[in-house]
Amino acid sequence: MLAYHLIFKTMRKLFGIFIVMLSFLAIWSCNPEKKEVVIEEEIIINESSEFLINATLWVQQSAEYEACCYQAFNYAKLALDTRINLANMDKPLAVVFDVDETLLDNSYYEANLIENNTTYTSETWKEWSDMQCATAIPGAIDLLNYVQSKGVEIIYISNRRENELEASISNMEKIGFPAVPVENFYFRTDESSKVARREMVSEKYNIVLLVGDNLADFDGMFEDRSENMGKDVVTNNKDNFGTEFIILPNPMYGKWERALPSDEEKTATENRINAVIGYDEICK
Repeated sequence: MLAYHLIFKTMRKLFGIFIVMLSFLAIWSCNPEKKEVVIEEEIIINESSEFLINATLWVQQSAEYEACCYQAFNYAKLALDTRINLANMDKPLAVVFDVDETLLDNSYYEANLIENNTTYTSETWKEWSDMQCATAIPGAIDLLNYVQSKGVEIIYISNRRENELEASISNMEKIGFPAVPVENFYFRTDESSKVARREMVSEKYNIVLLVGDNLADFDGMFEDRSENMGKDVVTNNKDNFGTEFIILPNPMYGKWERALPSDEEKTATENRINAVIGYDEICK
């Protein structure tokens, strides 16, 4: 009798599970497209934010990142002194700076993307810049004070949009950057390329030094990454780095990502794994 009772209970549980499974399949089959889209979006979001974790941690937590920044800015001072001595004095001298990840640390915005399993949008970036919470890259304020002490003009060419100008100036002044005339801020209007804006600056000043975290901050020749990821152009201009061009480390984002090989039939993770060069390629 006890055995019969146990068998009955077991069959009743199995029947219940079977009914639940049938109900789930019925709901899913009524709207398969919606379910598929939801799953696909989750995969894309999780992959995109996962890429940022180590990069953002390195920027925020590693002493090596801080050391790289101080090294870059120390070289900038040496380069500036040399360039001033060699400069043509027919126009005032200027140093051109990028802003984000060159002078301002926005890794907190990247951390927020990770925490919310999402990716960059212009709307969330505008919300972040309006908060005026970016901090200074280690050594940045000291370098700008040094530039001003030499009687050299500070120019900002940034791809922050013009509707971010007021908040950006306030943020920079609040954390101790030296005051700079508003006309020295060349923010983005339409195109992201900085070539035209550098030409505008060159009409008024002799640019003696350019400081940025992206190769396109220095010259238009670096914008095309179609050949060898743009590395050949860097090699051909290697003597300009540390003398005319000062580059800051930024593993979190940049135009280098867009140059990575991409296969639409593969996930973002698979494409990145395929782009990694292993010892089997080097040791042929």
